[in-house]
Amino acid sequence: MGRIFVPAITNPANEPFYAVFEGDRLVGEQTMGSSFFLLPGRYTVLLGTGSIDQRIRKEVEVERGETKIIYPDWCALTVEVIDESRNYHTQDLQIYRLETLENFGIIPAINPELGEQLQTLLLAPGHYKIVERGRDINTFVNFATVLLQPGTYTPYTIVIDSQTRHFIGSGVLTVATHQRKSRHWKLFGAVHGSVILNAANDVSTRKVRTNISLLSQLESRILFDKMPHYYLSNNYLELGALRQQGETFQISQDRIQVKNTYVYYLLPWIGGYTRFEVTTHLFNTYTDFDQPREVVLRSLSGAETVKSGVKEVKLEPSLFPLRLKEGFGMNLTPLRTYLARVNLRTGFGFRQTFNRGVYQQSGDVDTLFARISDNYLRGLETSLVSSLSLLRNVIVTTEVDYLIPIEAGKKPVLDLENTTSLILTRNVTLEHILRLNRDPAKEWTIQEQFVSVRISYFIF
Repeated sequence: MGRIFVPAITNPANEPFYAVFEGDRLVGEQTMGSSFFLLPGRYTVLLGTGSIDQRIRKEVEVERGETKIIYPDWCALTVEVIDESRNYHTQDLQIYRLETLENFGIIPAINPELGEQLQTLLLAPGHYKIVERGRDINTFVNFATVLLQPGTYTPYTIVIDSQTRHFIGSGVLTVATHQRKSRHWKLFGAVHGSVILNAANDVSTRKVRTNISLLSQLESRILFDKMPHYYLSNNYLELGALRQQGETFQISQDRIQVKNTYVYYLLPWIGGYTRFEVTTHLFNTYTDFDQPREVVLRSLSGAETVKSGVKEVKLEPSLFPLRLKEGFGMNLTPLRTYLARVNLRTGFGFRQTFNRGVYQQSGDVDTLFARISDNYLRGLETSLVSSLSLLRNVIVTTEVDYLIPIEAGKKPVLDLENTTSLILTRNVTLEHILRLNRDPAKEWTIQEQFVSVRISYFIF
C-alpha cells in the first residue's frame, strides 16, 4: 500500500477534514495533518471550506510503498470578533470571494466560556470580503476585506462596537496575537451596580418578601485555553444593601461563588471534564419580629430551648451554609447554531452542605427554629449550560445542575439559574434573574427573582 499525507497549517482539530475520492466514489475522510493509506491508483483529494464544488481539488497518483505529500498552496484563516475592551462577542459572519463573487458560507461565532475553539477556514489564495451574517456581497457597511497568500495563516480580528455591534476595526493584531499564543491566559474583571426588585421565599414557604435594594457585584474570570486543555474559573461576590422606610441600611444580598471547570478535549465537541464549586456568604443572616417574642430553638438531638423577649434570631452565621460541588465525566456540545448553543455535562457528582449553626424557621409556627444537619450526597449528575440570542441585544442564558443520589431515600438536588439580559448600552443592562434551589435540607424549593438595571465598569 501507499499513503497520502496532507499537512495542517493550524491545529488539525480546528481544520475541516479532507476527503479522498476514487473517481466518483468516496473512499473516506481524514483529519488534516494525518496520513490516508490507500492501494496503488489514481485519487482525487478534496480539502478546504465551502461546498464540494468550491473546495480545493488535488489529483494524486499513489504508488506502492510511497508517501505522497500534498504541500500547502492553500491559505488558512481564523476570524475572531471582539469589542473595544477585547471581550469576545457571539457574532456570526459570512465570507465571500471577491474575484468570483462566491459565498463560502458562515463563520460561526464562538463562546470561550463554553470551551469553543476558533475554527480554521481553508481557502484558495485570493481576495475575500467578510460581512455580518445575512448581508450580501454588495453591502457598503459593516464589512472587512482580507488578501490571503498561498501557504500562509492569517489570524484575522474584527472589532465591533459593543453598543451598536457595528464594525469599527479589522486586521491582523500582530502583538496581541503573539501574546495570546505565548501566554494562552485570558483575564476578565468587572464591577457591577444594580437597582433590584427582589421577591423570594427563602425564609418560609408561606412568606414571600418583596423589596427594593441596591446590589454591587465584583466579577472576575480566569481562562486558560490551549488545545486539548481548557480551564475556566468564574468568581463572583454579591453584596446588597436594603433600606426600608424608617429603618437603617441592612444587608439584603450576600453571596460568594467560585466555579472551576477543567476540560480535556478528545475532539472539538467532546472531552472529559472535572469541576469544583464553592458557594457561601460573608455576613450573618437574621429574621426579625415586630415585637419581642418567645421562641423555641430545637437542636439536632431534638432538645428544645425556650427564649423570651427575642426580637431577632440568627438563622445563618457567616460562611454557613457552606456548599461544595465536585464532579467528573464527559463534556458534550450537542447544539451549536446561529441562535442557540448548548453545552452538556454528564457524569458522577458529589455535594456537601455544611450547616454549622444554621437554623430553619418552621412554616407552621413562626417562633419555632430547628437546627439543620450537614448533608452529603453523591450520585449521577447532569449539567446544562445554554445560550440563546434573540434579536441583537437580548440574551438568555440558563445553567442547570441536577444530581440523582445513589443513596436510598435521598431526594434529587436541583440548581437552576436563568438570566435574561436586554443590553441597552455597553455599560447598562436591564436584567432578570431567576434562581431555583431544591435543597434536601428544606421542605420547599427556594425561589429567587431579581429585576435590575445593571451598570458595569470593566476593569480589564
